[in-house]
Amino acid sequence: MRPYDRAKLLYDDPKDFYTVVDYCGTYGVIISNEDVFACVYKIHSDYILKKSYNNLDKPNTWFIYLLAGNPKSLFSLVEPAEFICFERFDKNYRLIEFNKIKRRY
Repeated sequence: MRPYDRAKLLYDDPKDFYTVVDYCGTYGVIISNEDVFACVYKIHSDYILKKSYNNLDKPNTWFIYLLAGNPKSLFSLVEPAEFICFERFDKNYRLIEFNKIKRRY
């Protein structure tokens, strides 16, 4: 199964999936190939950690809104940032240094 199809299956209602794709298409980046499907956008880590709006004009974090497939290829397809952030459907955000997670994969 292609990563796009696997990502679509994460949502009970297809409208929710297309809402995410539309948002990332407008404000971020959509990556879709045979290895990975990702919807990501840039934001500042202060917003995630402190809910601070002060540095939103200086994004330093890729927020991974949706990811399916092998994330390894994602690192070569987006420009490096200071952090990567994601949530695993539990309302807890994980903020990890970009280079640290890149080395892990």
